[in-house]
Amino acid sequence: MQPTSTQSRRHGVAPNDTDTQGRRMLTGLIDGTGANPPCAELLNLPRATSWSPGLITSATVFPEELTLTPGVVFGGWIACLVDHFAGLAMLSALPDGTGFLTAALAVDYRAPLVPGPADIEAEVTRCSTRHAMVEIRFSQSGRLAAVATVEQIISRAGGQHA
Repeated sequence: MQPTSTQSRRHGVAPNDTDTQGRRMLTGLIDGTGANPPCAELLNLPRATSWSPGLITSATVFPEELTLTPGVVFGGWIACLVDHFAGLAMLSALPDGTGFLTAALAVDYRAPLVPGPADIEAEVTRCSTRHAMVEIRFSQSGRLAAVATVEQIISRAGGQHA
């Protein structure tokens, strides 16, 4: 059987029905039985609200306190969210014994992100045994406000990073 284009682009991803440590961690974070990482608490990063292999979503509210320019959420905090949700997407996708580190991050703002409800979606779009790309989309009021890409470097057993 010929692999689909998605399968060929996601070669390093654990099979959908595989139970992994990262997937168990995500389930605990979402259902409240797992602890949020200390940096996520300190930086007030929103939790994921759902996941499937290679995909993380969050319905959240951006607080007014995170504005620098009046009425616009601080871009540095958005960059933190990009890195955070890219990492969660990687946890949902990679097999046990695999670590990753962010190699590059870029954010394309299409409209100001403002305090209030927001939807975040992070998707592993390409994955091999050594490299992955994650796309993170931010929407508010039904429109796409920002798109980010994160390049991840993948390491195997012995080089665990997350």
